[in-house]
Amino acid sequence: MPNPRVKLFDAHAHFFTNDIDRYPVDLTGAREGRDALLARLERDPATAERVFALWDVSGVTGGAAVQYNTVYKTDNSYTVDVADAHRDRTSAVLILAAADPATPEKLRLTAQGHNVSGLRLFGYPDAEGEYPWLDSPAALATWDVAADLGLHMVLMYAPGVPSEAALGRIVALARRYPDTVIALDHCGWPGIENGVAGTIGPEHRALADVPNIHFKFTQINFNRFAEAGIDPAGFVRLLVDSYGAGRVMWGSDYGNTKNSYVEMVHEAIKATGLLDEGERDQVLHANGARLFAGR
Repeated sequence: MPNPRVKLFDAHAHFFTNDIDRYPVDLTGAREGRDALLARLERDPATAERVFALWDVSGVTGGAAVQYNTVYKTDNSYTVDVADAHRDRTSAVLILAAADPATPEKLRLTAQGHNVSGLRLFGYPDAEGEYPWLDSPAALATWDVAADLGLHMVLMYAPGVPSEAALGRIVALARRYPDTVIALDHCGWPGIENGVAGTIGPEHRALADVPNIHFKFTQINFNRFAEAGIDPAGFVRLLVDSYGAGRVMWGSDYGNTKNSYVEMVHEAIKATGLLDEGERDQVLHANGARLFAGR
């Protein structure tokens, strides 16, 4: 069971409902298959009521409602409705298409009218192995709106391996928008081939002196580490030593990763076992709460 003395903030929770008449789904490209995913949505929906009940028994004071791309793509309706109805517990991190000319205005209208704290951009490399969706002229128009509104930018690139091409562009964006916090989902994919020391390679070390880039570790990281024999506590200690405790936070990836929530919280607390009390509070609670709850 989670330690009741440890306070947490979940910076990466996915919400979805089995009310697909009211909130239609788009399961295009779902890795687990359409039928299996539909069965999971019906059987185990991550509604606000169910997620908040898990938070209450796990010492989680609040969290970020990260739009679930697998189920809803860029239709943020359910995420926004959850965040608007529960402002004391969560805020919305939207997903929109970075290169869509309509995105900047859509972002402005949605963020100004609802309880939105950030925007998540996601994409794959092009045929040359580059990531122009991060910083194309169309994408920069979206970055400008996010900066104007004080929104955080949450970035996830694929595939899930360290990429100098992606991280180099992210460093340039961080320097272009120094007042915008950039949070890297799943810590920007640590290496898993060379033990704890290899998790932060040269492409990640280049981010150390860019203070507005933050790092969000999740259960996805822990599950990969388990397969590779990497100690999560050693990794989190290295993260804090490399970037500072104020730039590292935990998120569960609940609603996507299949571990139970109790297990996720247990893993998170265990992974901070090499931190002192102040560092642990920053990583497990204070940093996420400051960014996504304004407290």
